[in-house]
Amino acid sequence: MGTISRASTTEEAKDLLDRDGICVMEGMLDRHGIQRVRDALHAGVNRDEANGVQLRGFPFDRDTLNLRVFDLIGKEPVFVELVEHSIAVELVRHVIGQPFLLSNFSANVTAPGSSEMYMHADQGYMPAPWPPYPMAINVAWTLDDFTETNGATRFVPGSHKNDHGPDPMTGPEQSVPIECPAGSIFVMDARVWHQTGPNKSADQTRAGLFAYYVRPFIRPQWNWYATVTPAMLAGMSPLMHEMLGFGSNVTSSLESLYLKKSSAGPEA
Repeated sequence: MGTISRASTTEEAKDLLDRDGICVMEGMLDRHGIQRVRDALHAGVNRDEANGVQLRGFPFDRDTLNLRVFDLIGKEPVFVELVEHSIAVELVRHVIGQPFLLSNFSANVTAPGSSEMYMHADQGYMPAPWPPYPMAINVAWTLDDFTETNGATRFVPGSHKNDHGPDPMTGPEQSVPIECPAGSIFVMDARVWHQTGPNKSADQTRAGLFAYYVRPFIRPQWNWYATVTPAMLAGMSPLMHEMLGFGSNVTSSLESLYLKKSSAGPEA
């Protein structure tokens, strides 16, 4: 399916991310796991609709057909399991280091007839020229088969080598679909140019979840302090505390590393 490279191990995935800035790993969720996450997403959509939360018509979409759901962490525990999945975390650490923050975790469900999203790179807020390494990384979980017909995310091969983002209004046109079965993840460093693809099907939707992790000096897109309650936080791991910006300063581990090196002498 498509032209994106696939990895069967985390070491292969690391190599592909270093080379291509993007890769797919299939079989991350089994049928039961996919259904469990789908049920949680459906419950979250129903809750947001009942509370009058905006789910459609965002300025980065060309129409009002696609469904976008934010604050997944605040909805169901299964979403926490995904963002701290051991393979996802290992790949995040490989690409952007440790510590890091979870900037956002959202769902994107394309609808039949929906148009493509504007072309962008996830670190488009960074002034150009960009350094030769990414500021962030996206780990996307597929709850349906991603196909060119039903609106699979599209990307521009080799775009992670650019030192700037694309013009969102004019292209480019040489993008290819990220086609993969339900239960996969695809991982993109934040320099990769990409977009939601157009859903050209008559009756298919496709749901994907996008966990966006950033280096610790970048302000998260979502204000976790506004939605993560003390009761929720009490049930979370130290890793989630760190990712969400709670507890000790997120630079504390860097501070400890600096002090350790300093005490060891200049050759450490």
